[in-house]
Amino acid sequence: MPANGGTTCRFMRPRALTPPTVQLGNSGIDPAAQVPQRDIIDVQVAFFGTGCIINEQVILQDQEGVLAWVSDRLAVSMRQAEDLILRDYIVSAASQIMAGGGSNGDNPTNLGMSDFSLVATTLDTNNAFKFVSGIEGMDRFGTGPVRASYFMLSSTELQTDFDGLVGQGFKNQWDYPSNSTALITEYGNAFNIRVLTSSEAPVARGASANGNDLYYNTVVGKQAITHVKQDGYSMKLIYRDPYYSGMLAQNATLAIKFPQGQGLTQDTAIRNLLSTRLSGLTI
Repeated sequence: MPANGGTTCRFMRPRALTPPTVQLGNSGIDPAAQVPQRDIIDVQVAFFGTGCIINEQVILQDQEGVLAWVSDRLAVSMRQAEDLILRDYIVSAASQIMAGGGSNGDNPTNLGMSDFSLVATTLDTNNAFKFVSGIEGMDRFGTGPVRASYFMLSSTELQTDFDGLVGQGFKNQWDYPSNSTALITEYGNAFNIRVLTSSEAPVARGASANGNDLYYNTVVGKQAITHVKQDGYSMKLIYRDPYYSGMLAQNATLAIKFPQGQGLTQDTAIRNLLSTRLSGLTI
Protein backbone atom coordinates (compact mmCIF):
# COMPACT_ATOMS: atom_id res chain seq x y z
CA MET A 1 0.00 0.00 0.00
CA PRO A 2 1.58 3.35 -1.05
CA ALA A 3 2.20 5.83 1.74
CA ASN A 4 -0.68 8.34 2.08
CA GLY A 5 -2.72 6.18 -0.29
CA GLY A 6 -5.65 5.52 2.01
CA THR A 7 -6.69 2.30 3.72
CA THR A 8 -7.76 0.21 0.71
CA CYS A 9 -5.59 -1.30 -2.03
CA ARG A 10 -7.61 -1.94 -5.20
CA PHE A 11 -6.75 -4.69 -7.69
CA MET A 12 -8.25 -4.90 -11.18
CA ARG A 13 -8.70 -8.40 -12.63
CA PRO A 14 -9.65 -8.37 -16.35
CA ARG A 15 -12.09 -10.99 -17.56
CA ALA A 16 -11.18 -13.12 -20.55
CA LEU A 17 -12.47 -12.20 -24.00
CA THR A 18 -13.91 -14.81 -26.36
CA PRO A 19 -11.21 -15.88 -28.86
CA PRO A 20 -12.11 -15.03 -32.49
CA THR A 21 -12.36 -18.50 -34.08
CA VAL A 22 -14.88 -17.74 -36.87
CA GLN A 23 -13.64 -16.62 -40.29
CA LEU A 24 -14.60 -13.10 -41.37
CA GLY A 25 -15.43 -14.16 -44.93
CA ASN A 26 -16.00 -11.62 -47.70
CA SER A 27 -19.38 -10.21 -46.69
CA GLY A 28 -17.92 -7.07 -45.15
CA ILE A 29 -20.06 -7.55 -42.05
CA ASP A 30 -18.27 -7.04 -38.76
CA PRO A 31 -18.77 -9.62 -36.01
CA ALA A 32 -20.54 -8.55 -32.84
CA ALA A 33 -18.34 -6.44 -30.59
CA GLN A 34 -17.32 -7.68 -27.18
CA VAL A 35 -17.58 -5.68 -23.99
CA PRO A 36 -14.32 -5.69 -21.98
CA GLN A 37 -14.97 -6.26 -18.30
CA ARG A 38 -12.89 -6.54 -15.18
CA ASP A 39 -13.50 -7.47 -11.55
CA ILE A 40 -12.59 -5.10 -8.72
CA ILE A 41 -10.88 -6.62 -5.67
CA ASP A 42 -10.40 -4.39 -2.63
CA VAL A 43 -7.94 -5.25 0.15
CA GLN A 44 -8.12 -3.21 3.33
CA VAL A 45 -4.98 -2.75 5.40
CA ALA A 46 -5.45 -2.97 9.17
CA PHE A 47 -3.08 -2.61 12.12
CA PHE A 48 -2.41 -5.26 14.76
CA GLY A 49 -0.32 -5.24 17.91
CA THR A 50 0.39 -6.55 21.38
CA GLY A 51 2.77 -5.78 24.22
CA CYS A 52 4.05 -6.55 27.70
CA ILE A 53 4.35 -4.58 30.93
CA ILE A 54 7.62 -5.17 32.78
CA ASN A 55 8.34 -3.86 36.24
CA GLU A 56 11.50 -1.77 36.46
CA GLN A 57 12.85 -3.96 39.27
CA VAL A 58 12.80 -6.95 36.92
CA ILE A 59 14.73 -4.98 34.33
CA LEU A 60 17.30 -3.86 36.92
CA GLN A 61 17.77 -7.16 38.73
CA ASP A 62 17.05 -9.99 36.27
CA GLN A 63 20.28 -11.71 35.20
CA GLU A 64 18.99 -12.97 31.83
CA GLY A 65 18.43 -9.70 30.00
CA VAL A 66 14.64 -9.63 30.16
CA LEU A 67 14.21 -6.96 27.47
CA ALA A 68 16.19 -9.04 24.96
CA TRP A 69 14.25 -12.26 25.30
CA VAL A 70 10.87 -10.53 25.54
CA SER A 71 11.74 -8.68 22.31
CA ASP A 72 12.51 -12.03 20.66
CA ARG A 73 9.16 -13.49 21.78
CA LEU A 74 7.26 -10.46 20.55
CA ALA A 75 8.92 -10.76 17.13
CA VAL A 76 7.99 -14.44 16.89
CA SER A 77 4.45 -13.59 17.99
CA MET A 78 4.16 -11.04 15.19
CA ARG A 79 5.27 -13.51 12.51
CA GLN A 80 2.83 -16.09 13.84
CA ALA A 81 0.06 -13.50 13.81
CA GLU A 82 0.72 -12.71 10.15
CA ASP A 83 0.23 -16.37 9.26
CA LEU A 84 -2.82 -16.87 11.51
CA ILE A 85 -4.61 -13.79 10.19
CA LEU A 86 -4.12 -14.99 6.61
CA ARG A 87 -5.09 -18.56 7.58
CA ASP A 88 -8.37 -17.49 9.18
CA TYR A 89 -9.19 -15.26 6.21
CA ILE A 90 -8.70 -18.14 3.77
CA VAL A 91 -10.89 -20.45 5.86
CA SER A 92 -13.71 -17.91 5.72
CA ALA A 93 -13.34 -16.78 2.10
CA ALA A 94 -12.23 -19.74 -0.05
CA SER A 95 -14.65 -22.26 -1.59
CA GLN A 96 -14.83 -25.76 -0.17
CA ILE A 97 -14.69 -29.33 -1.44
CA MET A 98 -15.85 -32.12 0.88
CA ALA A 99 -13.64 -35.21 0.92
CA GLY A 100 -15.48 -38.36 -0.14
CA GLY A 101 -12.74 -40.78 -1.08
CA GLY A 102 -12.06 -42.13 2.41
CA SER A 103 -13.50 -45.07 4.30
CA ASN A 104 -14.44 -43.83 7.78
CA GLY A 105 -18.13 -43.25 6.97
CA ASP A 106 -18.13 -39.64 8.15
CA ASN A 107 -19.12 -36.55 6.17
CA PRO A 108 -16.63 -35.46 5.02
CA THR A 109 -14.59 -38.66 5.01
CA ASN A 110 -10.90 -39.04 5.67
CA LEU A 111 -8.67 -38.16 2.73
CA GLY A 112 -8.44 -40.65 -0.13
CA MET A 113 -6.33 -40.43 -3.26
CA SER A 114 -9.41 -39.55 -5.33
CA ASP A 115 -9.81 -36.38 -3.24
CA PHE A 116 -6.32 -35.18 -4.20
CA SER A 117 -7.14 -35.91 -7.84
CA LEU A 118 -10.47 -34.05 -7.63
CA VAL A 119 -9.09 -30.84 -6.13
CA ALA A 120 -6.10 -30.80 -8.52
CA THR A 121 -8.46 -31.34 -11.47
CA THR A 122 -10.65 -28.48 -10.21
CA LEU A 123 -7.74 -26.04 -10.06
CA ASP A 124 -6.40 -27.24 -13.43
CA THR A 125 -9.83 -26.70 -15.00
CA ASN A 126 -9.84 -23.18 -13.53
CA ASN A 127 -6.44 -22.50 -15.14
CA ALA A 128 -4.66 -22.01 -11.82
CA PHE A 129 -0.87 -21.69 -11.94
CA LYS A 130 1.14 -24.36 -10.18
CA PHE A 131 3.72 -23.27 -7.62
CA VAL A 132 6.57 -25.61 -8.50
CA SER A 133 7.69 -27.51 -11.58
CA GLY A 134 8.11 -31.26 -11.55
CA ILE A 135 11.13 -33.23 -10.41
CA GLU A 136 12.64 -35.47 -13.07
CA GLY A 137 13.12 -39.13 -12.19
CA MET A 138 16.61 -40.36 -11.32
CA ASP A 139 18.35 -43.70 -11.06
CA ARG A 140 17.98 -43.86 -7.26
CA PHE A 141 16.43 -46.84 -5.49
CA GLY A 142 12.88 -46.36 -4.22
CA THR A 143 12.34 -42.90 -5.75
CA GLY A 144 10.07 -41.69 -8.50
CA PRO A 145 9.37 -38.50 -10.45
CA VAL A 146 7.16 -35.75 -9.01
CA ARG A 147 4.65 -33.80 -11.08
CA ALA A 148 4.39 -30.02 -11.28
CA SER A 149 2.31 -29.24 -8.24
CA TYR A 150 0.14 -26.94 -6.18
CA PHE A 151 0.78 -26.61 -2.46
CA MET A 152 -1.60 -27.91 0.20
CA LEU A 153 -1.38 -26.91 3.88
CA SER A 154 -2.63 -29.59 6.27
CA SER A 155 -2.56 -30.22 10.00
CA THR A 156 0.24 -32.31 11.45
CA GLU A 157 -2.55 -34.43 12.95
CA LEU A 158 -3.18 -35.86 9.45
CA GLN A 159 0.36 -37.20 9.01
CA THR A 160 -0.73 -40.69 10.11
CA ASP A 161 -3.40 -40.63 7.38
CA PHE A 162 -0.81 -39.62 4.78
CA ASP A 163 1.43 -42.48 5.89
CA GLY A 164 -1.51 -44.82 5.35
CA LEU A 165 -1.80 -43.66 1.73
CA VAL A 166 1.78 -44.67 0.88
CA GLY A 167 1.51 -47.42 -1.71
CA GLN A 168 -1.78 -46.02 -3.02
CA GLY A 169 -0.18 -43.05 -4.78
CA PHE A 170 1.13 -40.88 -1.96
CA LYS A 171 4.89 -40.31 -2.12
CA ASN A 172 6.84 -39.42 1.00
CA GLN A 173 9.22 -36.48 0.69
CA TRP A 174 12.24 -38.74 1.19
CA ASP A 175 11.16 -40.68 -1.92
CA TYR A 176 11.62 -37.66 -4.19
CA PRO A 177 14.45 -38.07 -6.72
CA SER A 178 15.99 -34.95 -5.17
CA ASN A 179 15.15 -33.02 -2.01
CA SER A 180 16.79 -29.81 -3.20
CA THR A 181 13.43 -28.12 -3.87
CA ALA A 182 11.54 -29.67 -0.94
CA LEU A 183 10.50 -27.35 1.87
CA ILE A 184 11.31 -28.14 5.50
CA THR A 185 7.61 -28.62 6.31
CA GLU A 186 6.92 -30.71 3.21
CA TYR A 187 5.54 -34.16 4.01
CA GLY A 188 4.98 -35.64 0.56
CA ASN A 189 3.24 -35.53 -2.79
CA ALA A 190 -0.04 -36.86 -4.19
CA PHE A 191 -0.61 -36.43 -7.94
CA ASN A 192 -0.33 -32.66 -8.60
CA ILE A 193 -0.26 -31.62 -4.95
CA ARG A 194 2.71 -31.25 -2.61
CA VAL A 195 1.60 -31.46 1.02
CA LEU A 196 2.94 -29.16 3.75
CA THR A 197 2.03 -29.82 7.38
CA SER A 198 1.80 -27.42 10.31
CA SER A 199 0.45 -27.57 13.85
CA GLU A 200 -1.22 -24.21 13.11
CA ALA A 201 -3.29 -25.48 10.16
CA PRO A 202 -7.01 -24.86 10.80
CA VAL A 203 -9.08 -27.52 12.60
CA ALA A 204 -12.74 -27.23 13.65
CA ARG A 205 -13.15 -29.48 16.68
CA GLY A 206 -16.16 -31.81 16.62
CA ALA A 207 -17.62 -30.19 13.49
CA SER A 208 -18.12 -33.19 11.16
CA ALA A 209 -21.45 -34.95 10.65
CA ASN A 210 -20.43 -37.62 13.19
CA GLY A 211 -18.98 -35.13 15.66
CA ASN A 212 -15.33 -35.68 14.71
CA ASP A 213 -12.69 -33.02 14.11
CA LEU A 214 -12.93 -31.25 10.75
CA TYR A 215 -9.67 -30.42 8.96
CA TYR A 216 -9.22 -27.61 6.43
CA ASN A 217 -6.66 -28.65 3.83
CA THR A 218 -6.00 -25.50 1.82
CA VAL A 219 -4.85 -26.08 -1.78
CA VAL A 220 -3.56 -22.96 -3.56
CA GLY A 221 -2.45 -21.89 -7.00
CA LYS A 222 0.17 -19.21 -7.44
CA GLN A 223 -2.23 -16.38 -8.35
CA ALA A 224 -4.81 -17.08 -5.62
CA ILE A 225 -3.76 -14.86 -2.70
CA THR A 226 -2.21 -11.48 -2.08
CA HIS A 227 -0.60 -10.15 1.10
CA VAL A 228 -0.44 -6.35 1.37
CA LYS A 229 1.91 -4.34 3.59
CA GLN A 230 2.10 -0.61 4.24
CA ASP A 231 4.78 1.28 2.31
CA GLY A 232 7.10 3.15 4.66
CA TYR A 233 5.85 1.31 7.74
CA SER A 234 7.03 -2.14 8.74
CA MET A 235 6.86 -3.88 12.10
CA LYS A 236 7.54 -1.47 14.98
CA LEU A 237 9.17 -2.59 18.25
CA ILE A 238 8.09 0.05 20.78
CA TYR A 239 9.84 0.49 24.14
CA ARG A 240 8.62 2.99 26.71
CA ASP A 241 10.82 3.66 29.71
CA PRO A 242 9.31 3.38 33.24
CA TYR A 243 9.70 7.15 33.43
CA TYR A 244 6.53 7.51 31.32
CA SER A 245 4.37 5.00 33.22
CA GLY A 246 3.15 6.94 36.22
CA MET A 247 3.96 8.94 39.31
CA LEU A 248 6.54 6.45 40.63
CA ALA A 249 7.90 5.34 37.22
CA GLN A 250 7.64 1.66 38.09
CA ASN A 251 6.68 -0.09 34.85
CA ALA A 252 8.21 -0.22 31.38
CA THR A 253 6.31 -1.40 28.32
CA LEU A 254 7.57 -3.34 25.31
CA ALA A 255 5.24 -3.80 22.34
CA ILE A 256 5.00 -4.59 18.64
CA LYS A 257 2.69 -3.14 16.00
CA PHE A 258 2.35 -4.00 12.32
CA PRO A 259 0.03 -3.37 9.34
CA GLN A 260 -1.36 -6.13 7.12
CA GLY A 261 -4.01 -6.75 4.50
CA GLN A 262 -4.96 -9.91 2.60
CA GLY A 263 -7.31 -10.86 -0.21
CA LEU A 264 -8.19 -13.50 -2.79
CA THR A 265 -7.02 -12.18 -6.14
CA GLN A 266 -8.25 -15.30 -7.99
CA ASP A 267 -10.90 -17.16 -6.03
CA THR A 268 -11.06 -19.98 -8.60
CA ALA A 269 -7.39 -20.86 -7.90
CA ILE A 270 -7.87 -21.90 -4.26
CA ARG A 271 -9.95 -24.55 -2.48
CA ASN A 272 -10.38 -25.72 1.08
CA LEU A 273 -10.48 -29.53 0.96
CA LEU A 274 -12.41 -30.50 4.09
CA SER A 275 -11.73 -33.90 5.65
CA THR A 276 -11.77 -35.91 8.86
CA ARG A 277 -9.32 -38.59 10.05
CA LEU A 278 -9.34 -42.34 10.09
CA SER A 279 -11.35 -43.64 13.04
CA GLY A 280 -9.57 -45.09 16.06
CA LEU A 281 -6.67 -42.62 15.92
CA THR A 282 -6.20 -40.13 18.75
CA ILE A 283 -3.84 -37.23 19.35
